Amino acid sequence: MSHSRPPWLAVTTLVLGVIVSACGSSIATPSTAATVVPTTAPTTAPIATAMTATTALVANCPTGARVGAALGISLPEPVSVKGGGGTSLPAGATGLACEYAGKGFNVIIELINNISPTYIDQFSTKFPVPYTTVSGVGDQARAFSAPLSGGKDNEGVVATKGSSLVAITATDTPASLAQIEALANQLL
Repeated sequence: MSHSRPPWLAVTTLVLGVIVSACGSSIATPSTAATVVPTTAPTTAPIATAMTATTALVANCPTGARVGAALGISLPEPVSVKGGGGTSLPAGATGLACEYAGKGFNVIIELINNISPTYIDQFSTKFPVPYTTVSGVGDQARAFSAPLSGGKDNEGVVATKGSSLVAITATDTPASLAQIEALANQLL
């Protein structure tokens, strides 16, 4: 199968779709992938009412060094994933999406707090292939692995612990699913 877009573009679009679905709203999806905003000024302010990220939110993302060490790859510092119109999270929930784009590969991490653990269903039903249940990661976790062209994989994990949810998607990385699961456990 031949793709005219890079695999990370599809994953970014998928992740934004998951965010929209998980939040129970719909927005018009632009014809291109999410816009990313370069990091400039750190702050500790969480996203209060929308998944539209700003440069200030990057400070809340795990560092590229931390994520890279966990996955066994070198990653740049994250940029926030900006949605196509701002989708509200459930009342009281806060969250952000962080993108680590490397040469030919991509990692996206979504962190949501104060959300019902049942939202795991909204994330895992959007996986590109049927998920497997993972034990030992948070209170509950689900994972997928889908082969891409060129012997690469698209892998991901969504997990909850209490009222926190973390979703990680790694596309075209040499990281194993076990490494992604371990990172999810660290971030919960």
